[in-house]
Amino acid sequence: MSVKFRFIHDDALGNDIEITVRAAEKNERVEKLLSKLAESSGQLISGQILSEKYDIDTSDIILVMRDGRYVTAKTVRGDYIIKDALTRVEESLNPTWFVRISQSEIINLKYLKNWDFVGGGIIQIKMENGIITHSSRRYATQIRDMLLKRRAKR
Repeated sequence: MSVKFRFIHDDALGNDIEITVRAAEKNERVEKLLSKLAESSGQLISGQILSEKYDIDTSDIILVMRDGRYVTAKTVRGDYIIKDALTRVEESLNPTWFVRISQSEIINLKYLKNWDFVGGGIIQIKMENGIITHSSRRYATQIRDMLLKRRAKR
């Protein structure tokens, strides 16, 4: 199986770059390619601290959570407020690394330290920087399946 690269000029994109991966099936090789492309893309999300606005590198995000009226991104450099809905933030994050664990939280698997079943269908999740969170029962089954699948690959 070969990999072919092709450039198509499109003025409608402006300064953006759109990458489309076409394959007969979504297999492990395609997943690895998508993961590498996402890692190298350097995605940014706009956030702010007090009145100053910042671009947040998504690779620095440990946890994104709905916090009252706002969404907070906990990063290795501190906490940032994102003035956008959690679902819209989730759409801009790489689904290979970012997983929704409840209606109000999304975690970055790159910073996952440990997870444990604590009973009642809830998973306790320990992240780097001492962050401890819990999944909701609604998401626990799909999280458990995904975590076990990732563990098997290692």
